[in-house]
Order: sequence, then C-alpha cells, then structure tokens
Amino acid sequence: MNKPLETPVASRPIPLLLKDLKNGLWSTATKIRFGHCDPAGIVYTPKFFDIFNVVIEKWYEHALGIDYYEIIGARRVGLGYVNAHADFFAPCRMGTTLDVALDVERVGTSSFNLLLHAFSGEKEALRGRFTVVTTSLDNHRPTAIPEDLRAALLIYAKS
Repeated sequence: MNKPLETPVASRPIPLLLKDLKNGLWSTATKIRFGHCDPAGIVYTPKFFDIFNVVIEKWYEHALGIDYYEIIGARRVGLGYVNAHADFFAPCRMGTTLDVALDVERVGTSSFNLLLHAFSGEKEALRGRFTVVTTSLDNHRPTAIPEDLRAALLIYAKS
C-alpha cells in the first residue's frame, strides 16, 4: 500500500522574466526542430537534455575559451553529469526559438554546478540544473577540475 509522503514537498519554482535574469550571462539562441518534437508538436521531454547539452558544449568554447573536445579527447578528462534536473514552465513548440542563458552556481574540487534558463520570448519556459564531475577517462574515477577550466569557471561565476 502506498503511504503519503511524510516530508513536505518543495514549493514549485517560479519562472523568471528575461529582465530578471542575472546580468552578464552568456546565452545562445536554439531553434526547436521537428526532430525535437512528439506527435503533439511540442518538445519530447528527453530532448531538452540533448538541447541543454549542445548549449553547454557551445558555452565552453564561446564563454570560457576552453575547447570541450580537446579536454575530453586529447586530455582524457571526462565532463559527465552526475545529476541533471529540469523544471518545465511552458510547452515549447516546433519552430520556437529559445534563448538559453547559462550560469555557474558552484565550483568544487572535482565538480561544478550549471544552471540554464531557457526563455521563449520574455518568459522562462524551462530551467535546467546539471552537476558536472571531472573524471579521468583512463580509470573513470573523479579527478580535480583542470586548472585552466577551474580558473575560467571562477571568472565566469563572478561576472
């Protein structure tokens, strides 16, 4: 038999307006494509994680000046997600352009937290949170964030 939750449920997050977004965040426009959508013409929920991942990959290069593919390839440092979460505020439809802004919430020793705000027009349509852990791709164990990446993250977080 199912029992009711004994702990209080967290209150629902409230979508931001574009004007309320923290100044200085890097953002990019992303168009919702046919392949992102389900038969109802709205984004199929798992596709948002793919969209967010593409934005994150672009952010490394355009905002941090770090070559994402060089870190993973030549340097053999994994940038995997140990936690991924999304809050959905409004459906996104085929043909819509989302403006996605990225913030750094925390930088630790071998992990950091990213917060993504996706706006449709002036209102936030969804929000994503990702915890990235740096790992050795040779032994698949956590490793310290590379110094150049760590420095870039800390500078970006202060902006």
